[in-house]
Amino acid sequence: MTEPAKPTLLHWSLRIGLLGMVTLYYWAAFFWHPVWLRHIGIIQYKGWFLDAFALLASSDAAAMGLDPYAPNPLDYFHRAHVYSHWWLHLHDLGLTRSDVVWVGASLGGAFLLTALWRLRPASSRQFFWYLAVLCSSPVILAVDRANNDLVIFLLLAPLVPCLLSRHGAIRLLAPLLVIVAAMLKYYPAAAGLLLLTAAPRQEVRMRVVITLGLLILAGWGVAGDLAHFGQIGPRPEGLMSFGAMAFFNTIGWIGWVPKALCLAIGLAVVAACWFRQVLQDWQPAPERQSDWLHFLLGAVLLTGCFFLNMNYGYRWIFSIWLAPFLWMLPGDATAPGVVRRLARGMRWLLLLALWWDPVCCVILNWLTGVLPGGTLVRLADGFFIAGQPINWAFFLGLLVFLTHFARHGLDHLRARAA
Repeated sequence: MTEPAKPTLLHWSLRIGLLGMVTLYYWAAFFWHPVWLRHIGIIQYKGWFLDAFALLASSDAAAMGLDPYAPNPLDYFHRAHVYSHWWLHLHDLGLTRSDVVWVGASLGGAFLLTALWRLRPASSRQFFWYLAVLCSSPVILAVDRANNDLVIFLLLAPLVPCLLSRHGAIRLLAPLLVIVAAMLKYYPAAAGLLLLTAAPRQEVRMRVVITLGLLILAGWGVAGDLAHFGQIGPRPEGLMSFGAMAFFNTIGWIGWVPKALCLAIGLAVVAACWFRQVLQDWQPAPERQSDWLHFLLGAVLLTGCFFLNMNYGYRWIFSIWLAPFLWMLPGDATAPGVVRRLARGMRWLLLLALWWDPVCCVILNWLTGVLPGGTLVRLADGFFIAGQPINWAFFLGLLVFLTHFARHGLDHLRARAA
């Protein structure tokens, strides 16, 4: 059988350009008609780029001698600063609240270009798969708010190219990218798992030592910020949020017990995968190494957030790094059947996870005025609870892949050491 011809550079460019154009048209529809955002689960409040405005307002408050960790009179909603103190130096770059429009638009544009750099459709079906990810409500929410997760996305985008570079000096920049991102928003420290990527033992050991040292210094520097965050941090709940504790929080069971239970379930899955070697000795083909590592990067960030806290939906932007590998793997004849079946199931689960809440919001908005308010609230809670098995199944699947990578990385390091 003759193999299908590989797409030429022109075909790649046309498909990428078309993907970007259709995505922009879809986003622009909500820009020109912001009232439509409510129908897909996004409440805009006072306008575009509210999260970027909050950061700039906190920086302005610090520059004026105000306490940024107290209710901020410069912000629309008097939000206190809930991130590390490094964001308070935005005024040192000459940025103020008056710059919010071009800052937010630039973040959204840079994010889309970086996403298109990864999402290069080779077929019509793949094109629509990527379009479903880019046009999902969580992604639009991140762009609408100009949330600083976009900054984390941009900072970590060079991580995999650094790890795959032919030059050792460039590969050693990877720990710095992880640390800088972690100093801005804490959870990117989980990306340190990728530093186990196969390389000469001395280099991997150097990466680990550098990362641990920098993490200690960074932790020392932001310890006070973490204390503030614990007291005034946001509490996501309901549709357009996700986390392992979502079900328990919705039924009123809060505290450390449900969190410990969720962590125990996650650790049990890790232990089972570690000792049973569920994915056998499978390793992606060398030409798929970039897709594999990007998949792991998105997986470790999302999975860490899922098990440790409740999160707003915009954190799903890291699913963009999952999409290419999940599309390719089910059709990879060299992979064991269990790997292909797992990837195929997770591909559908990702679409359901991204679109369940928006579809539920469309239904709820359609029923507004038809059903009493109390009934709508109960229905929203019911939709939210019904979506939790989707999230749990998806994130437990990610744990299988992450455990497989960690086990092989540590085995490789120990074997070389021996």
